[in-house]
Amino acid sequence: MNLFGQRESLDFSREKQHTVMPVPTEIAQNLKTADADDSFQYDESARNLVAQKSVLAYILKSALDEYAAYTVQEIAERFIEGEPELRKTAVHQDHPDRKDDSGMMGGDDRIEGKPTADKSQKDGTVYFDIRFIAVLPSDGSLIEILINCEIQNNDTPGYPIPKRGIYYTARMISSQRGIIFKDQEYEKIKKCVSIWLCEDTADVRSDTINRYSFTEECLRGDFHEAKKDYDLMTVVVLRLGRKGEESKDNAIRLLSKMFSTNLSYEDKLEALQNEFKIRVSREMDEEVLNVCNLSMGVLNKGEMKKAKEIVYKLQDMEFPIEKIAYAVEVDIDTVRAWLAEREEMLVK
Repeated sequence: MNLFGQRESLDFSREKQHTVMPVPTEIAQNLKTADADDSFQYDESARNLVAQKSVLAYILKSALDEYAAYTVQEIAERFIEGEPELRKTAVHQDHPDRKDDSGMMGGDDRIEGKPTADKSQKDGTVYFDIRFIAVLPSDGSLIEILINCEIQNNDTPGYPIPKRGIYYTARMISSQRGIIFKDQEYEKIKKCVSIWLCEDTADVRSDTINRYSFTEECLRGDFHEAKKDYDLMTVVVLRLGRKGEESKDNAIRLLSKMFSTNLSYEDKLEALQNEFKIRVSREMDEEVLNVCNLSMGVLNKGEMKKAKEIVYKLQDMEFPIEKIAYAVEVDIDTVRAWLAEREEMLVK
């Protein structure tokens, strides 16, 4: 039974109804990328921080109108069910989830039990970063919302983030078939939300929130469907960055300070406890320290900034983009994204 005395929460786990092609296990992926382990530890610590109910509550209050009238404490204590699921469920339909019931010993099972990041995104399975269930009291009944939260290091990854978010919500919708609804029971489909948190954001886009969802257009006559019957997919993009540390929006300010390279470990703890009233446990304390210390991307955020400066200088010297990418040891798409950011800043 859940907090409201209702039935048990929805279980995200499911058995695939078709044969899947084998993908490299976590063991194989670890062997391939052992030298790059720090960046994945950073990603894991960042997910563990965001997956705290107190942090998710701030995000929900800013991202979704359904929670705007509630305090963050109410949202954390009453409306987030169970424990958030970290990198367990595969995004793509033809990829397996982390659970393996085939009778083989799992190459993805680690003794500490914490799901970890894929070590090879090109060869391995792509998992939802964080998934959880949120509920709302509505007309005396409970409405469940399936929510996915993704942490994006770069908000210009070479593709539009809203499109990827729409794909994720579509997958969350289609995965309900056979679990939530069968055959023609479409009225049982639950709303799905994909929230994207973009850390490394240029000032021109920093401190912004964009939301994308279905709306009804009445082109003729005066008939309207109930909103709950079409408002089933929502994508929200929160762009953090340097300006976000002074944002008037609490979620943007909280997340920007958590991932800031300008604030010390002590400053971050002080902000969490005194400014945002979040009691920091020993585990959360360790994750904050990890986020401060561990590298990310090129080596760490500070060195990523230096790498961008080198890219800009080499561009000014009219180096080919292939040689620029080789010099700073990043892929060409990343260099293109950095140069696009520079163009935006110059235009501004």
